[in-house]
Amino acid sequence: MKTATLTYSITINASQQTVYDYVSDWEKQSDWIKFTTVHVLSDFAANGEVHLLAITQLGPLKLKDTMVITELHPPDKIIVEHTGRLILGKGIFGVRSLSAGSCEFTWHEITPVPFGRLGMALLPFVKPLLKIPFNMSLRKLKSSIESTI
Repeated sequence: MKTATLTYSITINASQQTVYDYVSDWEKQSDWIKFTTVHVLSDFAANGEVHLLAITQLGPLKLKDTMVITELHPPDKIIVEHTGRLILGKGIFGVRSLSAGSCEFTWHEITPVPFGRLGMALLPFVKPLLKIPFNMSLRKLKSSIESTI
């Protein structure tokens, strides 16, 4: 199955460590990821992984996304594997320092594209729609962090 990479970025007026600490507070993600509530299922299991459940709800539509935090590279990167039946692939949060008081936060989602050629043909129409909630989430993240410093 072919994959698509979705990438969204924002500059945040805070240190790299501040942003990393904020986005790695798993349940706090409910505050900034639009339409989503995040629950920690197991915090640092025996193998060092964190298991999460994110529930995204738009009106009556509810989507469950199970995830495993597979890699932590403070203060630069977090890698997540989506392990659900509907949502698969990998998510990567990257935090890159721009100066002592600002950084760039980048959110990558690398996901299989369903429905073969039809899915690939529809991808140029779906990507702009997905950009809306992701960018809303990034603006909320920026506002939340900048209002606390």
